[in-house]
Amino acid sequence: MRHTARKIMSFEGLVEARHEIPVPPNRPLRYSLRRKFIRLLGAMFTWSAERPGRRKLRAAVGGLLLSLVLGCPADAQTADPDRPLEGEAYTSAEEAYKAFGQGNYQAAASQAAASVALRPDILRLRLLLIDSLIAAGNLASADQATAAAIATFASNQELESRQASIRQRLAQEPAGEGYKALERGDTKAAIRAARKAVEYGPDLMSYRLLLLAAQLADNSLAGAAETASEAIKLDPGNYVPLVWRAYIYQKLGNRTLAVADFNAALGLPDLTDTEKKQIRLIAADAALASGDARAVQSLLQPYPKTDPLVVTRIGDADAAAEGKARLKGDGKLMPMPVQDCRDTPYGSVCSLQAPLVQSVATPIDKKAEGIEAAGKAYEASRAKNYGVAIEEAKKAIADAPEIASTRLLLINLQLTAGRPAEAEATASRAIAEGVASAEIYAQRGFARGRIGNDTGAMADWETALARGLPAEQVRNVRLALVDTALKTKDPKRALRFMPRAGLDYEFTIRRAYAYQALGRKEDALRDFRSAERLSVTNVQRDGAVQAQINTLLELDRKPEARAIFDAAIARGQLRSIRDADVAYIGVAVGNDRVALELFDRAKANGALPPRATIDAGYTAMRQFQNPKAVAYLKEGIDAKSDGRINIDDQKLFETRRTVADLTRVWGVNSSISYGKVGSAPNPFLTINSPASTYTSQLGSEIYYRPEEFGNRNGALFEVFGRVFETLYDQAGGPTGLRTTQGMAGARWKPFSDHNLVLEVDKLFRLGDAARDDTLLRAAYSYTVGTDLRAIDTHWPTWYIYTEVDRFFEKTQLVGLFEGRFGHSFRLDPISRNLVFFPHAVIAASYDDSFAVRDAYSAGLGGSIRYWFGETKYIAPPSYWELTLQYRFRLAGDKRAEGIFAQTSINY
Repeated sequence: MRHTARKIMSFEGLVEARHEIPVPPNRPLRYSLRRKFIRLLGAMFTWSAERPGRRKLRAAVGGLLLSLVLGCPADAQTADPDRPLEGEAYTSAEEAYKAFGQGNYQAAASQAAASVALRPDILRLRLLLIDSLIAAGNLASADQATAAAIATFASNQELESRQASIRQRLAQEPAGEGYKALERGDTKAAIRAARKAVEYGPDLMSYRLLLLAAQLADNSLAGAAETASEAIKLDPGNYVPLVWRAYIYQKLGNRTLAVADFNAALGLPDLTDTEKKQIRLIAADAALASGDARAVQSLLQPYPKTDPLVVTRIGDADAAAEGKARLKGDGKLMPMPVQDCRDTPYGSVCSLQAPLVQSVATPIDKKAEGIEAAGKAYEASRAKNYGVAIEEAKKAIADAPEIASTRLLLINLQLTAGRPAEAEATASRAIAEGVASAEIYAQRGFARGRIGNDTGAMADWETALARGLPAEQVRNVRLALVDTALKTKDPKRALRFMPRAGLDYEFTIRRAYAYQALGRKEDALRDFRSAERLSVTNVQRDGAVQAQINTLLELDRKPEARAIFDAAIARGQLRSIRDADVAYIGVAVGNDRVALELFDRAKANGALPPRATIDAGYTAMRQFQNPKAVAYLKEGIDAKSDGRINIDDQKLFETRRTVADLTRVWGVNSSISYGKVGSAPNPFLTINSPASTYTSQLGSEIYYRPEEFGNRNGALFEVFGRVFETLYDQAGGPTGLRTTQGMAGARWKPFSDHNLVLEVDKLFRLGDAARDDTLLRAAYSYTVGTDLRAIDTHWPTWYIYTEVDRFFEKTQLVGLFEGRFGHSFRLDPISRNLVFFPHAVIAASYDDSFAVRDAYSAGLGGSIRYWFGETKYIAPPSYWELTLQYRFRLAGDKRAEGIFAQTSINY
């Protein structure tokens, strides 16, 4: 049967369903008749055994049947097995039948039990016991006896029919108790009774629905959901448990599962139109409770809106969808369906109906709703819950779009929450819809400023000022407009919106910056000084003092800038500015002592930016604190290596070159030269050969630069010893050890920025062709591009060199000049440290020991230089070089022309 329409098995049905026990082939017909009489006797007492009015009839018929049974020969009463029923088993069975026929069912059950105990293999004895127990009204024992018999005689339909009938009757009592408990409100007792009924009648839907009703009344939703699921398994084609489970899921707050069960119920086959409609109405109630107006409209679409069951529900849904009413949106408030059960010839059948409902939609007063939402937005804003505040403000605008203050509220909230693009869109929409005020223009200006639309921001601020802002907002908008104009390099616009009178610090210092941008530096300096006087905080005062110093530096009035800086430091000012930044000001005005103190203090406090370490190193170098300088510079090199500062490789190379110079204490210079006598700038050369002849000489020097004072910011002092000798003399003069010349002396480079070297030498003879003498030398050079480069692969290179030598014992005056002009090329395919320098050369020499004292030449040449010895912290400090030139005489002595070559090593 469909749904819960199931046939409740009565005794009549049981009799109809029974099958005859087959007669063994070796048994006479009377045995079969007797078996039938016995079954009829048992059935008669099973049928409506609870009705007292039939007891006399039952006893009479029972006696008649019993006599028929007893009239059969005893040997014919044996069980199906070959062994006949005899002895005590037979006697007990016979007594049981007699007692049954006399209406003494308790005695019949006792005797039948004794017979079964002796012969459990005989089915008719089992049936006799069961029927006696039923007739005696002992249904529980009858159920136990039936279960025991089924265990022995599996799948016996006669036993299974009896068991179903017994359990049906057993279930009726707890089911009735369950209904009574529900009526008096005892939900716990109702649940216990219903569970007992389900235990006896697990296949009856009505008992499961009784348990479900009791659990719902007890608000035991989880258990109710489980009961509904078991009922669905019992009868998957029944919509009732499916809809109940959907209702339960809705009450549990699981809208998704509820919708799934409603859809499953609607998808069942063979539903009547009435059932479909009721399911849709119940599902619509769930959707309304959840605030899902669109789902309600979809569910009720097949029915006229005037339908009495539909009109209220669809009215609420339509009003909510159109924004005219509000649904509570709490799915747990869904009304309970009404269950209707009725008895049929096939059993109890249950159906569900949607309850009668009233409107659950609350009409909306848009303006009041908007005011309420705005209030909630303010409250959320005070709690810094900006997400909630923004959503409430949006609701306020939707409810009352004509109120400009709610628009302004939303813009301010979006700005505070860091959503300037949204704020700009909100303001633009308000302006486009005609709900614009000066404040909205002003706030859109701030929003546009944050998203980089400076032009639009300034236009909005100008509009806001023109429309008229409250006095307390005018100042902020003017300041924002002036700042943005200065930022966009429009100082004239900034000046145009300055107040005409009564300028305070903020406007005065901004006017100074505007004048500075226009090149009116004296006006800017005047306003910076005024700003210092108008300052009310240390930060303002220090900013004005710093601006004055920077302006004086731009005016090339460094002494005045230095004086202001020194005075500020003496007064304890500039402390609101970071130590490292004040140190940079000190460097700019030339107060390296204070600058270094500030760099050191920043480092000690852990506040020295990595970018400042290299500048601190150079400052320490200018203060002749070389170890500290090296430490700072190495820290800067590490910062570059670690990625904490971003300087290019050339800047890094120059820093490493400075470390190499500061850490150099000694060195060796050696060279071998070949050329005309007296024509090369050779500090080792003495003139012993005739002019216009070639000579080759070897010279070596070792020098020492004292750590304490040898390098004072590039001003160098060194002592040295030299030895040289002539290797070859074209004129046939002496060579080798005879020409070995010794020399000891000191040299001083007094200026950091100019390569002027003053030198005093004592020459002493080591070979008999050498001489003793005293030499004073002055040399000057200027170089461009002679060092290795880290980024460029080629670069222009040139240098000039000149020196004047004066020998005193053997009076001699020598003057040399050489200039080389060319382009250097780094030979990366071979090595990044290998440089080729093709060049043009001009040279001049003067020597009063020659007949023709001066010589002038020009020519072409090339040099190869290889740098080596670098580490992480120092650039390559050493190099080997080979130079080859050919010079043409321009004037003077012939010694100016010819081949000139030199190889040297600087280590």
